[in-house]
Amino acid sequence: MNALEVKNLRKSFNKKEVVKGISFDVEKGQLLALLGPSGCGKTTTIRMIAGLEMPDDGEILIEGILASQGHKATISQKQRHIGMIFQDLALWPHMTVYENIEFGLKVNGLAKAERQKRIDAVLNKVKMHKYAKAYPARLSGGQQQLIAIARAIVTEPKLLLMDEPLSNIDIKLREDIRQEIKHIQQETQITTIYITHDQEDAFLLANKVAVMNAGILEQIGSPEEIYSSPASLFVADFVGESNVINVKIVDKGRILTPWGELACNTKGQERGNAFLFFRPHYVKIEKGGYGDGVIINRNFLGEGYKYRISTSGGEIKLHVREIYEIGQSVRFSVKRMEILFC
Repeated sequence: MNALEVKNLRKSFNKKEVVKGISFDVEKGQLLALLGPSGCGKTTTIRMIAGLEMPDDGEILIEGILASQGHKATISQKQRHIGMIFQDLALWPHMTVYENIEFGLKVNGLAKAERQKRIDAVLNKVKMHKYAKAYPARLSGGQQQLIAIARAIVTEPKLLLMDEPLSNIDIKLREDIRQEIKHIQQETQITTIYITHDQEDAFLLANKVAVMNAGILEQIGSPEEIYSSPASLFVADFVGESNVINVKIVDKGRILTPWGELACNTKGQERGNAFLFFRPHYVKIEKGGYGDGVIINRNFLGEGYKYRISTSGGEIKLHVREIYEIGQSVRFSVKRMEILFC
């Protein structure tokens, strides 16, 4: 069963449409990452799901029950049973860790014994039980993050919405907290929507990734699908490094490139203009290659080198382990490529 269904959701502010008719669903127990640049409509989307903003049009269904339809909320914000983790965490500084987590349970009217039981369980889950009496200011950024997660899941929400929760955490700690989030989500099986502009967060955490751009949903799929087979030029450019070259389809399964005619899946098309997309590590320098180029830039990556090559089709990027000199002429071929129609 889908825990969430979003259908043709729209929202404008000051006559500017920021969410433009997007539709997606999330299976129960799954984590969906909404990935995109700042201002693309990610936060507005989850605020509408949570009931903090009313859509202009569209429907939101939570576990098959209509939560909003157009301007009308058919289920109140409180009745949606949604947990939220904000970018600034919003922990109350005058409350202890225990009191921060207890607050939502008190609001929901749970008895003291049940509150104690749930708080003990969730503090153990996030490995923070010994900090129950501490105040947030005495905790590290990572510890505060875990408390925010504990507070959000202790009420056993139907949905957990996380808005850029790791954006203010340093890189090393980010890796550790990311693993904790993944472990907790898989253990609790709480359906989660995770907003981020960081593709590493999205790819390591999510079952599915939805890429947003300027209020539209460009593509939704597994991390592997998003990376290997982007559906648009935006996805190809935004997710990872890419090379995009203008080509012509000359026959079904054949394309004309700046380096000659090549075999390629043309997705049923027999004629017309298209773009050829390939990742830098799909390019190989080899004597039997079909393209000629000159090395114009080299940077060390740790496990290899990143090169830029000047070719008759423009500059292309590639990652290889071997050392080549700037100014050196080389031959290359592309081992995996995709056609984009945009």
